[in-house]
Amino acid sequence: MTVKGIHHVSSITKEILDNHDFYTNILGLRLVKKTVNQDDTGMYHLFYADYKGTPGTDITFFEIFNAPKFQPGTNSISRIIFRVPSMEALEFFRNRFDEKGVYHEGVTERFGHMSMIFEDHEKQRMALMVDTEYDYSEPNSTDEIPKEYAITSIGAVEITVQYLKAALQLLELLGGETKEDLTDDSTEAEVKVGRDSVHVVEQRNSQLEKEGYGSVHHFSLRVSDEDHLQEMLLKLREEKWPNSGIVDRHYFKAIYIQAPGGITIELSTDSPGFTVDESIDSLGEKLSLPPKIEDQRDFIEAYLTPLS
Repeated sequence: MTVKGIHHVSSITKEILDNHDFYTNILGLRLVKKTVNQDDTGMYHLFYADYKGTPGTDITFFEIFNAPKFQPGTNSISRIIFRVPSMEALEFFRNRFDEKGVYHEGVTERFGHMSMIFEDHEKQRMALMVDTEYDYSEPNSTDEIPKEYAITSIGAVEITVQYLKAALQLLELLGGETKEDLTDDSTEAEVKVGRDSVHVVEQRNSQLEKEGYGSVHHFSLRVSDEDHLQEMLLKLREEKWPNSGIVDRHYFKAIYIQAPGGITIELSTDSPGFTVDESIDSLGEKLSLPPKIEDQRDFIEAYLTPLS
């Protein structure tokens, strides 16, 4: 199985301090890499994950301080869905969100899992789902969130598209397996990709989503190493899917694919990972820069807001 699941999801924020507080304090994720956008070093790129920074557990944010508010619509990555290990954990977070003033909805069943929709302060659309069998990560505990209730990983993403079958065609090329038989009237499907899922919802009667703070920029699927990434690149070229070729992001290598409707899907390697320049115990404590921009450190640090 070349593609093993979700690698990460990357979103946009304009309030980096509130963002850091929400994902580390409210959700209890660990800041495992504090770096910058390698294509625009004037903005933070923060990675929140489990304790070890395990591939498949991290949500990342680009800080764009002058970004407009997103306008929801079709042709978008419309929800990020985290795993929690039990119904008790889901109830723990429902009570926690009530105490912290976090918007959430009731517990419902969605694609076979008990789930709860919630939002951060910028209306980032997320959910928690119960998956009792997931044991791949090392959940991060905090003073307020015990390990047995902590978020374990990203279990799924939801994409909203104008044309269901076109989106399924690419996901199946990337190794996904559509779980149900579809009819001409089908408007949603679950595609299993390794341990994880992509929920695809067809929606033609709304405007196209406009990107901004509170929206997802892209999601990435996992492959083990560069050999597997090369294998996927050949497959994409054979089928003539527009892509970036292999890009070195220092912590992983990646291919960016232009999916139907303009959605960006990335393929990323598990290796070398976040410990390439920091030990596990000190992940996220200092500003990490890839070697190609290390000589710009003084200039970059002068323009970044210190995180407390």
